[in-house]
Amino acid sequence: MKLGILYHQFLRRGGLEGYLLKFCGELAAAGHSLHLAGVHCDDNFRHLASSVRLFPAALTKNSTLRRFASQSAAFVPSWDVDAVLGFGRTYQQHVHRAGGGCHARFSSDLPWWKRWRPKNQTELALERQLYTSGLTQRFVVNASKVASELHSFYKVPHDSIRVIHTAVDTTFWHPPDNRAAARAALNLPASGPLLLFVSLDHRRKGLAVLLDALASLPRKDVTLAVAGKPLAPWRSRIAAAGLSHRIIEAGNVADLRPWYAAADLFVHPSHYDACANTVLQSMASALPGIISADDGASEFIHHTTNGWRLENSHSSTDLANLIESALASDLPAIGHAARSAMLPLTWQAHLHSWLQWIPTSRL
Repeated sequence: MKLGILYHQFLRRGGLEGYLLKFCGELAAAGHSLHLAGVHCDDNFRHLASSVRLFPAALTKNSTLRRFASQSAAFVPSWDVDAVLGFGRTYQQHVHRAGGGCHARFSSDLPWWKRWRPKNQTELALERQLYTSGLTQRFVVNASKVASELHSFYKVPHDSIRVIHTAVDTTFWHPPDNRAAARAALNLPASGPLLLFVSLDHRRKGLAVLLDALASLPRKDVTLAVAGKPLAPWRSRIAAAGLSHRIIEAGNVADLRPWYAAADLFVHPSHYDACANTVLQSMASALPGIISADDGASEFIHHTTNGWRLENSHSSTDLANLIESALASDLPAIGHAARSAMLPLTWQAHLHSWLQWIPTSRL
């Protein structure tokens, strides 16, 4: 099948780009011919494609998003492919995947001054056009929660949305041989529980709530490792809470597997996520977690059986109580159950669901 892929930046960079690179690789390996259209494309993507069409960038990122959306809409009807799959802020394609969730829902939780920023307004406008113009008829989401949000905010018919959960490579993400050895390899404390928080957006991912919860725990031997965005803007708050000696700044690590192997508990009190890859990765690594109900990945959590659901992501008291309960439980058994929940999410099943959803009437 000749498949057109729309996205403004085919670059090996963030979570969506990482998913898209793997998705394209799996499609190419299955014998499909890929034709990419975007603004930027690196060699990681280029070598998978039969053709690459690049449109000129504008002066700003916002302008580039708007320009690419309109240019791709004009280009798609004459594109010599069987079907067009979109992954960004485009509004004309046969199937669109909302990997980041519903931006209108995410935006509603922002401070007012962030809601009115040009970037946010651009994304809202393009999303509105995607779901209300009628130029795209089929949608893919990675969690049931996102499907409900699209119906609530934009009245997208339920039968136009297919939930296709993100695939997880459970060979790459696997249980540790020995957590004590994993800690030693990272020069982490040998004793005391180790919590892991991973984030590139600490406000949205709930770091403030986690810090308050950690400070209130009766146990003072609990350490928190923070991987991802630097903690410089948070250090005064950490110091004021008396937590400086209990926080380990891992930084933006290239490979999270050693950290999943070393930690006792993954803590993810996110205020909004469509379906965080880190939740799926940690579960596949047999690391039990406390997962916010505001993340679509929480639909995989069976409370107290393979993890814990934090129903109120803004409550540090609720989070502290769950941390205490988790640390008193059989964490290895719960981690094993978490991994079992990820085993059906294979790339083979993922591609099968996608190919069933591509409209054959347009092929």
